[in-house]
Amino acid sequence: MTTDNTEAEQKTVRFDVGGQLYRVSKSLVEQHEDTMLARLVSDTWLSDPDATIFIDRDGEIFQYVLYYMRYGKV
Repeated sequence: MTTDNTEAEQKTVRFDVGGQLYRVSKSLVEQHEDTMLARLVSDTWLSDPDATIFIDRDGEIFQYVLYYMRYGKV
């Protein structure tokens, strides 16, 4: 039995950063609209909402980027 993506899945974005996979709420990224991450997940850049966005950077350091986006400090 196949099911469509749930509403929660449609509101998340998947990043593959240096081989580390992250699933992030799209609303978190959209709160930082002037960032490159927000541009990457915008409808302009991301034609397939199910696509995983690859970023060729250190995957372990990316967690600190997300932490900063969530809490405003590292």
